[in-house]
Amino acid sequence: MREVLGPHLARHGVFAAATIVGTPRRRGSRPLTKGGGAWPRWERDIRRILAQQCQADVRVTTLFDLYGLPPGLPGLAEHGADQDTVRRCESLECALAEVIDDRRFIPYLQRHEFEALVLASLDSLRSLFDTPEDHSGMNALSSELSGWDPEDVDDGRDTAPSKRLLGHVPGYAKTVHGPLAVADMGLPVLRLRCPRFGAWLAQLEAAAAAGNP
Repeated sequence: MREVLGPHLARHGVFAAATIVGTPRRRGSRPLTKGGGAWPRWERDIRRILAQQCQADVRVTTLFDLYGLPPGLPGLAEHGADQDTVRRCESLECALAEVIDDRRFIPYLQRHEFEALVLASLDSLRSLFDTPEDHSGMNALSSELSGWDPEDVDDGRDTAPSKRLLGHVPGYAKTVHGPLAVADMGLPVLRLRCPRFGAWLAQLEAAAAAGNP
């Protein structure tokens, strides 16, 4: 997403940098490239980033998947089983804001995961494959999701957006095809098809307004 969001936000006077929180380190070496672990590691990194930035116009936001949040995340024990995932997202974001307690912090949870944006980009995704098996899988996936808004696709162990993509499209590679499809589809379409994502993007765009959103 950095290749899509970064240039877009820069045009609004917002200059973005991305990092992976919760990234463990090997002894005496650079951090590993994948986040994970329990919430305290994530919290440590968020607080470290905020502490490094003393400017009042700096904002720190998150892009966490609702599906697969870390153990110990604030509010997860109370709200993690809420079947209304819009309300679950909002409750968890409120809990995050309360724990971090910094007006520069903008918590955001992607409902249900990054692949919701890929499901909003199926037309572009289809163009990235050329095997009959993948095209047949794309057709089946499109039919299965007919009438669904991408952000409404559930977070089941076998039916979350990423699981549906992997189950239907054998050639799909998250780190390759996902970003390419999303970039090709473009933010105007994504924010229309994924209104929760669009609302978060509007918050980031507004961050440049008078330096005090």
